[in-house]
Amino acid sequence: MDSCNQKDLTKNLNSSSINLRDIKNTNYLYYLGGFVEGEGSNTVSITVNKNFKYGISIKPEFNVTQHKNGIDLLFSFKELFGAGSVVLKSGSEDVYAYVVKGISIMTDKVIPFLVQYVQPFSGKKNEFELFEKIVQMSSEGGQSNKDTLIEMVKLIYEFDKNKVGKGKSRKRNLKEILEIIKDKNKYFDNINN
Repeated sequence: MDSCNQKDLTKNLNSSSINLRDIKNTNYLYYLGGFVEGEGSNTVSITVNKNFKYGISIKPEFNVTQHKNGIDLLFSFKELFGAGSVVLKSGSEDVYAYVVKGISIMTDKVIPFLVQYVQPFSGKKNEFELFEKIVQMSSEGGQSNKDTLIEMVKLIYEFDKNKVGKGKSRKRNLKEILEIIKDKNKYFDNINN
């Protein structure tokens, strides 16, 4: 499906005909929390670009997937957090994902929701604690300090190990990312020659 058709379909699915649930109901919030435990995930992307202070940028992401028959659940998350998008999942014609990215939305809305409605019952506590620590360090300016950024990157790769068998592997290994942070000019000069 091309991106134009995907946008049209998502726009149509976002119409007032969608039956949004009651996000003010505590029982419904616990229901959404259980849904996250089974169909949700936290990830942290690492983007490489010579224009970044240390050659990389870290961005946390929360997502939940669902078959189109239950897409109203995904719009419940969008309403609850007041941000994010519901998009067709890559490689599927019937599965959608609610996706939200960024430090402030994670610290202000997503993590508090996860702490209250998911973590008390979760089997992914270690994974969540690493994610929460990475987000916290980033929100405290960790990406602007080389040593803290290195620590954060190491945590991200540790976080990935806790998610064994899930998702895609990273394009670059830890050693390469650390080389970029330590001397981005040398790294980008080497790849351009």
